[in-house]
Amino acid sequence: MMKSLILVAVLAALTVCNDAATLQNAAFRANLYQGGIRPGDRLLHSNYYYKNPIANAVQYQDITYRGNSSTRISYIQVTEVGYTQWGIPSLRSGGVNYSYATIRLTSQRGYGYYYRVEIWGR
Repeated sequence: MMKSLILVAVLAALTVCNDAATLQNAAFRANLYQGGIRPGDRLLHSNYYYKNPIANAVQYQDITYRGNSSTRISYIQVTEVGYTQWGIPSLRSGGVNYSYATIRLTSQRGYGYYYRVEIWGR
């Protein structure tokens, strides 16, 4: 009887430790922040981008924003939504102090992604 109780206690402790190891910390998310929002800036572009996972495939999508010649981007924010899927956002061209930006969202192999992209400027 005592051996069974010890076995159950050890298994319960291992279960708790295993669950603790899988908790995800927001600090490990791959988000992209560039520039800063200043007084007078407005939201130029905001949208959600989502890809379902595909087995053994790396997926990517380029998001291009083109403002007119007098538009200047001051802040770019690409934030992962929901549980992390280890996606990687990157700025491919343009960006802060330009009138255009191309952002690439890339998934990990076998995963998808879900990101919110915001571009601010004046």
